[in-house]
Amino acid sequence: MPDVTVLLPVYNGERYLRETIESILSQTYRNFEFLVIDDGSTDSSLDIVASFADDRIKILKNEKRLKLSGVLNRGVREATGRYIARMDADDIALPDRLQRQFSYMENHPEIGMCGTGIEIFGSVTPRKDIYPKTAEEIKAYALFDCPFCHPTVMMRRDFFLKHDLWYDGSYYPTEDYELWVRAIELFPTVNLEEVLLRYRVHDSSMTGSDWDSMDKEAARIIRGILDTLKIKYSEELLDLHRNIGRGRSCRCSFKQIEQADSWLRQLLEVNKLQKQYDERALTGMLSLVWYRLCFNNSVLGMRIYSRYRTGSQLRSDPLRWKRSGMLFLSILKNKFFPV
Repeated sequence: MPDVTVLLPVYNGERYLRETIESILSQTYRNFEFLVIDDGSTDSSLDIVASFADDRIKILKNEKRLKLSGVLNRGVREATGRYIARMDADDIALPDRLQRQFSYMENHPEIGMCGTGIEIFGSVTPRKDIYPKTAEEIKAYALFDCPFCHPTVMMRRDFFLKHDLWYDGSYYPTEDYELWVRAIELFPTVNLEEVLLRYRVHDSSMTGSDWDSMDKEAARIIRGILDTLKIKYSEELLDLHRNIGRGRSCRCSFKQIEQADSWLRQLLEVNKLQKQYDERALTGMLSLVWYRLCFNNSVLGMRIYSRYRTGSQLRSDPLRWKRSGMLFLSILKNKFFPV
């Protein structure tokens, strides 16, 4: 009986599928089943999977398209491993990914899910993304955005079955974010700081309509979180919350920056009454959001520097001096080397 089920949904993934499969079959950890579920591919995806002579590979074919959430729910039901490791058909797992996550989960039986850092590559400037590490930080991060990179997660299967946790397809393409929001209320989760997956971005990763849907459904998830906090907000504030929470390079007016500072302060004050979040973790997240907002508007010059320094989020930020310096350098760059 395998300890781990690697769950890979496939729909017309021929372009990068072979490289993805090879990255799993070459893992240093060996005791896994590789569950590949084809959701009605019309390209050569199935032929590519079948070309690998490895008895750990198990292929399932859907008689009709279930789409991502349906495929993943079927995979959770069909899996035989104690742990389920997610994988996407265009990403690359580093060789020790499964071993690192399996060892961590075995040594921490209270943890229900473990994600990792990623290296983003492909049709974008390469970079590394490190996600919030502790359960408290993850919950605070989820107030603004998805706290895990989906194809990095390893889930403890019996925890998800015990709590009846399934993907809800009505939240596409943020069904993972919605599931994690429910899960983190029920058991501890973590992200390893190590980069254990190469996350590929390419021209067919997501369409423009997918991005629009992502914002819409993410706002729906955040709306539910804010309602739990019993805090009042307008649709305008919700849009601002979403934009600044993702660290987008959006240009804001000073009025919006003032509004953001007031909103972040309000979140902190409401939490002192509701006690939904660890205060230190929430303060850290709000400090990050405030810094990114000001940094993305460094074209406003020393005025934004002064406003950043007087922001209500800065006082408790252990990185305030480093971030102040980075903001100052960005202002100088914009002044002397404008784009």
